[in-house]
Formats: sequence, C-alpha cells, structure tokens
Amino acid sequence: MKNMMMALMLCFAGAGYAAPAVNYDYDTAADFAALKAFDWMPATGNAAGDELLVKKIRNTMDAQLQAKGRKLAADNPDFLIGMELSGKTITGGSTGVGVSVGIPVGRRGRVSVGGGKSRTSEKKEGTLVISFVDAKTKSLVWRATVTDAVDPSATPEEKQQKIDEVIAAMLAQFPPKKK
Repeated sequence: MKNMMMALMLCFAGAGYAAPAVNYDYDTAADFAALKAFDWMPATGNAAGDELLVKKIRNTMDAQLQAKGRKLAADNPDFLIGMELSGKTITGGSTGVGVSVGIPVGRRGRVSVGGGKSRTSEKKEGTLVISFVDAKTKSLVWRATVTDAVDPSATPEEKQQKIDEVIAAMLAQFPPKKK
C-alpha cells in the first residue's frame, strides 16, 4: 500500500512532457451556473493514505476553481468535491544486452558462443478521479479522470508543477460549454 501511494504521489510529478489526456463526463441537465460555492468530501480509500499528496491536489484545485469564479465555502456549498486515487505498475517489453562470437570450425562450419541478459521494463501509473456532486441532491454532476506516468526522480517542486498541469487540464472542461 505504501509503495502504491508513493507511485501515486510521483504519478503527477515530473516536468517536461505534454499535459495528460483527460476523460470527462457531466450531467447535461445540471445547471452549472448555479454551482458557485464548493467544499470537499472527506478523503477516502487510497486518497486518505497520503496526506501530502491530498493537500497538494486540494490546494491546487481550490486555487484554480477560485480563478474560475468559484469560492470555497464550508457553510452551505453548492457542490462537493470527491477525490479518488489509484496506482499500478505496468510491465511490458524488455531491453536486452548480449554478445556473441563466431568461431570457425573446419571449412564450412562455425560455432557461436555468446550470452545476454534481458530486463523487463516496468513503469508506474497513477489515476486521479475528481467528482463534483450536487450538495443538495447528492447526485454526480461532473467527473474528470486522468492517468499519467510516474517519475520517481522528481523533486517536490516538479511534483507540484505536474499537479498544477494535471488539475488545469482536468478543469479545462469545467464548467461545460453550452451548445
């Protein structure tokens, strides 16, 4: 569990690559103009296990929602925000190094002698799901999901930068545009 949380924390770390792909969905009947004030639901599951990661995500989400005209309000919020985190290790492919030497034997023959080693490649992925729930009806009105790779060597500053990018990508579609 601790390794999974480390992978999740690092999932959103590392700068220098494009913003991750975000999947989102929403209730087309919801009145998003009425969703002005928000609060957070208690962290549960894997999210409850990493206080620093949850704090970074919440602070970034709070700031970016406030920049969109929403306000944090523990008293009488219009919507509640839920957070889910998960992680996994992806195994696939391999890299190998080897050497082979051909030794001539007789007129037409040859014996090859060699060896090599192969190493399976692994990468860690983390998934963040943000859900907006109507505070009065308790119905889901908006959800965004992002999965991204882990950078184990990221500094705390690089982790925060990646979290900022991920949350910005997630909130790019909130509130949904009217068609």
